[in-house]
Amino acid sequence: MDKLTEQLPAIISAAAQSYLGILALLSVALSVLAYFFFAGASEKVKVGIFVLLFMGVVGFGAAMFRAAANGAEVAQPQPATDTSDPVTSLSQEAKRLLKEAVSDPAGVVTFVHYGAGVELQTNDKNLITDQSRRAVAVWESALQELLDDGLMVARGSSGEIFEVTKKGYDVAAHLTL
Repeated sequence: MDKLTEQLPAIISAAAQSYLGILALLSVALSVLAYFFFAGASEKVKVGIFVLLFMGVVGFGAAMFRAAANGAEVAQPQPATDTSDPVTSLSQEAKRLLKEAVSDPAGVVTFVHYGAGVELQTNDKNLITDQSRRAVAVWESALQELLDDGLMVARGSSGEIFEVTKKGYDVAAHLTL
């Protein structure tokens, strides 16, 4: 159980990469909750709860796939137009972000806006420690540099998940901070 709790953030991160992963994670989470809440209930209650949970998961899955089919535009990597050496042309923040991203086991960076702020997270670190607009803009620019140079690529349709490309791994091997 301890190994599961240690690996839980990685499991959730991996599941969040696709609609099917989210749906599978939701199904497992609901099953575990239902087991604990209704373990001592009668058979009729258990069957009723199972049917309701099953219908809910099916409904959620259908809505999720419908939304994805209606307007999800998967961001495609743009070829770099600048032929200069990316190692020398990157800002210090872009270099740090790339180094942290290649140290992440999945090579993933998440950039999430929420009610009170922003998180730019990779390798179990939030790189935005100052929530001022100026600091956030610096890190947004660093991420955009990596995308423009083809060192990272956007995944999904929400503009929140990014992965290091082969070129990114190659450039990171030559970076010094």
